[in-house]
Amino acid sequence: MKTLKLKKPSLTQIYNFLKKYYLTILGIILALLICLNVLIYYQYVYSTMKAQLEPTIEKVAIDQEILEKVLNNLDIRLKNLDRVRLTRYIDPFR
Repeated sequence: MKTLKLKKPSLTQIYNFLKKYYLTILGIILALLICLNVLIYYQYVYSTMKAQLEPTIEKVAIDQEILEKVLNNLDIRLKNLDRVRLTRYIDPFR
């Protein structure tokens, strides 16, 4: 069984490759970025403008027991808040 030995490229070889093909590489990167922008535009702008959602009206069932508990809790909180607001404290710096 033969093993494939790869030669490690030197910096000059990398530099020469990039110098030779830099316009092609930049063109490919630019094309990929444009494709990504088109995909994002289609996903978040065009498809949301095109879709027309119909409103669905559903009746909401309210549990009277829970509603009364919430209202009582709000009432207790308002009473506590009023009590705290109306309480006069002694000024310790007088």
